[in-house]
Amino acid sequence: MQTNADPPIGQLIRSARQRLKISQYELADRLAAISGKATMGRDRVARWERGRQVPRDEWRQWLSVALQIPKSTLDAGAAAARRRSQLGHAAVTANPPVNSNTSRRNQGSPALLPVFRSRVQAGILAATLMNPNRAFSLTELADHAGGSLASVSKESDLLEAAGILARRNEGTVRLVRAVTDRPIVGPLTDLIRVTYGVPQVLGEELGRVPGISRITVCSTWAERFAGLPGIDPTMIQIRLTVPDESALDEPELEAAIDRASKRVHREIKYTIVGTDDAKAEVNGVPIPRQRDRRPVVDVAILRRPAGHPSIVASWEQGQEVISELLDEGQLELISGTDADATPFFELAESHLDASDQLATSAPASAFLLVCEAAQLIGSGMLARQGLRPAANAALNVVSRAVTAQFGLRFSQIELLRQRALELATPTSRDNRATSADVADYAPTVRSLLDAARTLTPRLGVYA
Repeated sequence: MQTNADPPIGQLIRSARQRLKISQYELADRLAAISGKATMGRDRVARWERGRQVPRDEWRQWLSVALQIPKSTLDAGAAAARRRSQLGHAAVTANPPVNSNTSRRNQGSPALLPVFRSRVQAGILAATLMNPNRAFSLTELADHAGGSLASVSKESDLLEAAGILARRNEGTVRLVRAVTDRPIVGPLTDLIRVTYGVPQVLGEELGRVPGISRITVCSTWAERFAGLPGIDPTMIQIRLTVPDESALDEPELEAAIDRASKRVHREIKYTIVGTDDAKAEVNGVPIPRQRDRRPVVDVAILRRPAGHPSIVASWEQGQEVISELLDEGQLELISGTDADATPFFELAESHLDASDQLATSAPASAFLLVCEAAQLIGSGMLARQGLRPAANAALNVVSRAVTAQFGLRFSQIELLRQRALELATPTSRDNRATSADVADYAPTVRSLLDAARTLTPRLGVYA
């Protein structure tokens, strides 16, 4: 399959500017001098590079001079940018529908999941529900959803009114994130994950496999993503570009494909190609190939953090319980930066240090910090395995999963969770904690933290 993937003009401008080692301000000054238009500023260059705006023909002519690029190359990049359909971690980079119109498609119902009112809304939900621990600015959501700030603001307001998103302000920046404790959020997250969450899942799972330089999705899923209506695809076909097949870890690749299939509830078939996909020949004569005119979607590769464990070497004890919790929808598979125990352990240690300082003056608050530290330890161990509680999961799911795998000593996590609930209820007769309670339980939780830090290097990603 050939794809004619011309880079969009924003990428051309950025790469040429970086090659010349000039800033956006300097490029704007050059363009202002060449064009004679003093209103040319850095903001316009930034919009071009981010794909928010395509420079008109006259500006492309001046860019050709300023950046030393043939105008024909910039014209091809402008055409590619206009037909490019981007959402989150994926973009249609070749063979878009001939009758597609990006702005209208973003406003209309998305073909991949037509139950939503707009593609922008689907993009916002994909960003927030697939990353429930992160808050997004409206600018970040606009980049993710491929819509204007006005559209994103309107859709965010509607989702906030429905209780699906919550907002907070940091200065003049409005931040929104998913509300994970509402009944509708769990099923909605599952729906997003198997549709517009597919690129993130593929990028996370295959990003942990060394040797893969490009992920391309084709076939029916790519058609739906590009805006062609039709039935829901039951299978996802991908092409993996591997420059050096000898460096590819095949067991890790198979485990990553299997894990991605479980997350998106679809069969995933893959083909490995090289960077120099040679043409077939007979007696030295090239055989022409029929061009496949179906849309092609490039997926961003999300590289795993340094030191992240292998998928193949998973922890064996308690796997039956983990499988049961996954089947029940109590746990979900995760990858990428969220699958890291270090932030959980660091915050747990910070809570324990703070509890020591508050033990005398505010023992109840200190004890709550100890209880929260225990929960963080359990969550960190699961994160190391690529697991986390699903939206609307049972409150004891962390302790249940950790105790089944690592022994009864971690049952203290559940005991402290229940004590925290008692302390959070003012009318409870057990709504009190003394400095003696802190002195008893803080060392226990510290020992759990030490044990967790000892165990995590031996833990693999659950598959």
